[in-house]
Amino acid sequence: MKTKWVHGCVAALLAGVTPLALYGFSTGPPQRRTAVPADGGQNCTVCHTTFAPANSDPRGRIAIQVDPYVPGVKQIIRVTVEHPEASRWGFQLTARLASDETKPAGTFTPSATVRVRCDAAGDAPCNGATEFASHLRAGDADSTRPGASGGNTWEIEWTPPATDVGPIRLYAAGNAANNSNSNAGDRVYTTNLRLNAACNLTGRPVLNTNGVINAASFGSAISPNALISIFGTSLAGAGTTRVAAPFDFEDGKYPRELACIGVEIGGQRAPVIFASPNQINAQAPSLTATGPVPVAVLLNPGRPNQVRGELSGVTLLNVAPALFTFNGRNLAALHTNFDIVGDPATLRFDRPVRPAKPGDTVLLFGTGFGPTNPAAQAGDVPAAQATITGQVAVTIGGLTLRPEDVLYAGLAPALISGLYQFNVRIPATTSDGDVAVVLSMGSSASQAGATIRVQR
Repeated sequence: MKTKWVHGCVAALLAGVTPLALYGFSTGPPQRRTAVPADGGQNCTVCHTTFAPANSDPRGRIAIQVDPYVPGVKQIIRVTVEHPEASRWGFQLTARLASDETKPAGTFTPSATVRVRCDAAGDAPCNGATEFASHLRAGDADSTRPGASGGNTWEIEWTPPATDVGPIRLYAAGNAANNSNSNAGDRVYTTNLRLNAACNLTGRPVLNTNGVINAASFGSAISPNALISIFGTSLAGAGTTRVAAPFDFEDGKYPRELACIGVEIGGQRAPVIFASPNQINAQAPSLTATGPVPVAVLLNPGRPNQVRGELSGVTLLNVAPALFTFNGRNLAALHTNFDIVGDPATLRFDRPVRPAKPGDTVLLFGTGFGPTNPAAQAGDVPAAQATITGQVAVTIGGLTLRPEDVLYAGLAPALISGLYQFNVRIPATTSDGDVAVVLSMGSSASQAGATIRVQR
């Protein structure tokens, strides 16, 4: 036994003529090489450095092909790596929740050409740990195809999560190697793909009579870019309650589809903020024309099985000023430290509630106040202030504020472009009690009956 041990050590030393890295990764690439930002962003150029960074040679590529997922139903993901000069191939793939890319999305199934490794250690089953599918090993001809030119495609069996978890992000890295049995001369590519659940909603959306309304006032007046609410039946899948989150965004904008539903106003798709079977919150598109326009709710929008609900109608105005309230009466107003303005005896929240004092600056929120400078399109999330181009008159307790007491009137930064913010100073002569607040633009004014609590 001792002799065998010695000979084994000598053989290992002599094996130094073959690159150590090849032996080190003889079972496939190490985990966390798919360029997932939550994993540190590393890819295969950590070892294959000749043509670093990844994607530096435009003649090659890596691609992911997969259909929208059906929760809990196994399907095939195809990963292809190509380069005109390469002659050996490798890959690594991982699936993550778009809502939290530190968490896995579904499971991979090992096969004759695919190995599945767990994030912590060992091979699948990973029992909930993050999984990485990859080529089997450097010496496996079926998996890495040494000597094969053009490219290689792997088929990976993947079982998505059992429920609709929203978008899933697939990350992959590929190695277009030169078959030299070393890490030199190889080209690395990375890619990622956003994957939505398959849309198979059935039924037909029905809008209530006068079911398209201003989301702030619940009145019928709306305008381009205004926030709106739609009420009806079968507007989304049964049991659906989805609020648009950053992982739903498209190029940094609010999505035109959420939970397999869309809204079309005046022939244009509208950003969707919230979806449920009986209510949708959305933003009117940036239409230039005003007047009567049709409204429709779409199930499975843009797909062969799209269902268009019965048309309803709404009239677009140039402006439709409205203020948000907590209960139809008490304005959704904040102090400058973000405490809520109101009577703590009647408004209960998980943050302090206190009245405003004469002379205080408060923040009001509304929609329908028209164009801004700089301009914003429906679905945008403005990073900085954008002031209203029209003239806004603010009246508190029957007293119209002086211009210097309207400190800001424009879009609420970092929120959807249909939400406006007004920083205003309460007049020093304002009486105690629930005081009426009205914002006007020409002949159009925010809803009557909206009040703010003032107390010395």
